[in-house]
Amino acid sequence: MGDRVSLSFKDNDGDESVVLFHHWGGTRFPKIAQEWFEEFKKEVKSQRGGISDPTTRFEARNIMAQFIGFLSKIPYSKECLGFEKDEKGESIISKPIYHDEHLSHSIYFGKDKNDGDNSDNGHYVINTRDGKMQDDKGQLIN
Repeated sequence: MGDRVSLSFKDNDGDESVVLFHHWGGTRFPKIAQEWFEEFKKEVKSQRGGISDPTTRFEARNIMAQFIGFLSKIPYSKECLGFEKDEKGESIISKPIYHDEHLSHSIYFGKDKNDGDNSDNGHYVINTRDGKMQDDKGQLIN
C-alpha cells in the first residue's frame, strides 16, 4: 500500500538529477516540486542577475539539492511522529505531529526512475529551462 511516485529535474544540457522517490507522495508531490521550482526560478533571476553558477544556470543536480532544502522546511515532507490526542486519549488522524528536522522515511533517492518504486503514479520530470513537467508517458502536466 502506498501512493508511490518519483521525480527528477532535467536541464538545458540534457543532464538529469538523481531521482527522488516518495512512497506516500502521490501526484501532489510532483506538483509541489513544480510550483516550488517556478517560484525558486523567479527568485533566483531577480536576486542574482548576471552571476553564473550552478544555481543560476539551473543545473538539474543543483536544483534537486535546492529542492531537498525546501522540503526540509515544510511539514508535509517531515517524519510523522504520531497524532495529537483528544480528551479521551485517542489519536486525531487529521492532526499529525511532525519531527522538527527529519525528512519522512517515505522519501529516498534512486540513480534513475527504475531504482525505486513509483508503481502507483509513475515518474515525473521537471525541465529547468521552462518549468514544464512531463510524466513517464510523455504527457505534459500543468
